[in-house]
Amino acid sequence: MGEDNLLTIEKTEGRRKCPSCSEEHKNLIHESTDKTNIISDYPRVYGKKYRCGKCGQEWREK
Repeated sequence: MGEDNLLTIEKTEGRRKCPSCSEEHKNLIHESTDKTNIISDYPRVYGKKYRCGKCGQEWREK
């Protein structure tokens, strides 16, 4: 899945879970820096993106 069509979902309350397969085990939800989502220019702050270790779905939260 490309960076441009990253799935964007609303920030959920409580435990983060995969929007595709509903996996919510914290060891299977991988967080990484999303260099395509710049929050602030100075200092440079990037958003986060998440990837499910079970189904491979990538997403970001707004």
